[in-house]
Amino acid sequence: MKIQIIAFFLFFFLLFSCTENKPIIPCLSCDGTSVTVVPTNTIKKVLLEEFTGVRCVNCPQAQAEIKNLQTEGIFGENLIAISYHAGFFSEPYSDSQNDFRTTAGTEILNFLETPIGYPSAVVNRKKFEGERSLQLIQFATWGGFIGQTLVEEAQIAIDLTTTYNSGNRLVEIAVGTLPLDDILEPLNLTVLITENDIQDTQLTNDGRVNDYAQTHTFRTTVTNTFGEALAASLNTGNRVDKNYTFTLPSDWVAENCSVVAFVHQASDGIEVLQVEEIKIVE
Repeated sequence: MKIQIIAFFLFFFLLFSCTENKPIIPCLSCDGTSVTVVPTNTIKKVLLEEFTGVRCVNCPQAQAEIKNLQTEGIFGENLIAISYHAGFFSEPYSDSQNDFRTTAGTEILNFLETPIGYPSAVVNRKKFEGERSLQLIQFATWGGFIGQTLVEEAQIAIDLTTTYNSGNRLVEIAVGTLPLDDILEPLNLTVLITENDIQDTQLTNDGRVNDYAQTHTFRTTVTNTFGEALAASLNTGNRVDKNYTFTLPSDWVAENCSVVAFVHQASDGIEVLQVEEIKIVE
């Protein structure tokens, strides 16, 4: 009988000790009451903004490093990359099929400090201790800075969904932001589109390659270049939703395009607090 009683209590101890505790977040608009809110993504993710060009001989090595860092065994989906073709290595060749340069990409390059060399990248728009610039030109070091950033706790969660109409190529984008802590500073939301596997001419260590596949290539911003105001400040659980529409140009492959959304400081700093990505066509 004693063995049965012990087994009974052990069963209930294990049952309740393994039950997930859902976060209780105060609802500021419901008269002081509380509601149970389960954010779909509370994991910290990191944004890597790479600056590249078709005439940059070392840039394919940097793209290979990003692909390596995005593998499941390293950072996986917790690392989101954007590659801007901007600066003096980005001028297309006479036989290039695409001009990847954009006005917004050049504006972002100037905003994030023009690098002294290419390839270069900025991690979460953050200046790291010991670094003289936001721009990190040694791609072998990018993983270390990404790892440093990923150990920080997420301050905000982002829900990102898309609906695509193949008939008129219209993309409907819904972005939900949910603060996990009080954030008492102005924030902006930037939404943009990237495209993968665009085959075109690229300079490599083996010479010019005509069918090189460009990855996570910046195409355009859906918001303003530097984002739109999200809120002057946010309290825990005070969700903010934004909706956008965009028509894909006919020469963009919808199946290779993704939407990237990130929340960043808008006043005393420019650091990215959270980022999310979703394919336009799953």
